[in-house]
Amino acid sequence: MSGTILTLDLGNTALKAGWWRGEKLFRVWKLEVERPGFVSALERRLRAEPAPAVASAVLSSVVPELTARVAAACRKSAGVSPLILDHRVRTGIGIRYRDPARVGADRIAAAAGVRVHHGLPAIVIDFGTATTFDVISRDSEYLGGVIAPGAGIATEALSRRAALLPLVKIGRPRKVLGRDTPGAIRSGVYFGIIGLVERVVRELKRELQWRGPVKIVATGGHAGMIAARCSVITAVDPHLVLKGLRVIADKADGDATRRR
Repeated sequence: MSGTILTLDLGNTALKAGWWRGEKLFRVWKLEVERPGFVSALERRLRAEPAPAVASAVLSSVVPELTARVAAACRKSAGVSPLILDHRVRTGIGIRYRDPARVGADRIAAAAGVRVHHGLPAIVIDFGTATTFDVISRDSEYLGGVIAPGAGIATEALSRRAALLPLVKIGRPRKVLGRDTPGAIRSGVYFGIIGLVERVVRELKRELQWRGPVKIVATGGHAGMIAARCSVITAVDPHLVLKGLRVIADKADGDATRRR
């Protein structure tokens, strides 16, 4: 596909935009979804973008109430109608979920991205609002996954439900043993997620009888921080979903992402 490709990943906390020329990702930016006037801010940001005219766009969204508004902003300010990714779009990934419509678009995009950029079989772990595990077979089939609370949800829940526990910013603790309450929370959440990841990956491999090499690819906001101490992660790819969206744009039919 020739021309500039716009890839948009709309999550629960932020929209991430990636601009591509061929296989080169030359610009990435984010907008907070919960900020006042989010859609107006998106329109302004798209109009101010110095990139050449957009030839095509693909939108991954897990926020249904904003999907149509973001697509309209693309049409209005970037002059392109985005392909809205769901389970019916041709991606190169077969979906073996019991209800394919329930698979998040970002998880489909990540599966498409890991197949091309890292190889299969693979487990993609996304450290975002939730901590999600997505399993893709050697035959390019999305088999299912695991969903657990993310680091942010864990710290917010502790602060809300326990009167004496403060809300802390998650970071990589120097030691496991916390010497004050914020340090103890930080350590518990951080090493708790590492323990979760290592156990879930081990159980998935056992259940699927995967005995050969498996790519364990981390993405999302806390990926690098968790991977620093997590023995099972083989690669960190912060732009994996955007990469998958670009792969899908290349596969899409010409009329799926038409200029207005």
